[in-house]
Amino acid sequence: MTAGAAMGEAIGIFMLHPETFAGSIAAGYQNPFAGYVAGRGGVLGEATGTTVASIFAIFEPNFIRAMWDEGRAVRGAAGAAQVYWDQAAEFGRKYLAAAPGADRIAALGEKIIAAAPIVGLPMYAGWREMPLASEAPARALQVMFVLRELRADVHFNVLANSGITPVEAHMLHGGRDYTAMFGWTEPFADGADKTDRYAAVEEATNRRMAAVFDAALQLDEAEELARFSAAALDRLRVNVPPAG
Repeated sequence: MTAGAAMGEAIGIFMLHPETFAGSIAAGYQNPFAGYVAGRGGVLGEATGTTVASIFAIFEPNFIRAMWDEGRAVRGAAGAAQVYWDQAAEFGRKYLAAAPGADRIAALGEKIIAAAPIVGLPMYAGWREMPLASEAPARALQVMFVLRELRADVHFNVLANSGITPVEAHMLHGGRDYTAMFGWTEPFADGADKTDRYAAVEEATNRRMAAVFDAALQLDEAEELARFSAAALDRLRVNVPPAG
């Protein structure tokens, strides 16, 4: 799953970068996290904060409710999603302009999006309906965004049925600071007795994503997508100004 890992990290750079937060503030969101939650969740429509929290499965629910309500009040759900989508396009346009194979990332990624099921995958189902930018660098990042949401939904489904709590998952994956980033507060259960179970969750997620990719792409296409996705990530690492 080289392509999926590279895409996930590339979109993580976009989501967490100060430029993205600044763009949310410029769009009227006083708290950039309100812009993030309303923007990313906006494709769910005018849902309640509780509904959105259930889909943002690994975040502290009260945090999501508060950020959703604050963010939705600015531009509504659809308006927030459009702002975030435009930000993703602009980030790709700016930082992937010289990336090799951006057009192929878009074309091959769109084949996966067209073939992948939507059942039980609400965030992915919403984002796949958004119109894509015409320019290859912008379109490529948007396609990677949609595929990242696909993996997130798949992962959340597996995790929710594993008996591992979100806090335990975060602690096993990234530790205390990482857990706090998702709105959770101490004390944190470390999940030390569920290490093998968490590894099984990751394996099941990767296995399902591999099946989705394999159903849509030929082997040479999958290898091409992995190669160009890794190159796009390298380009972002070089071109995007470091945070802080």
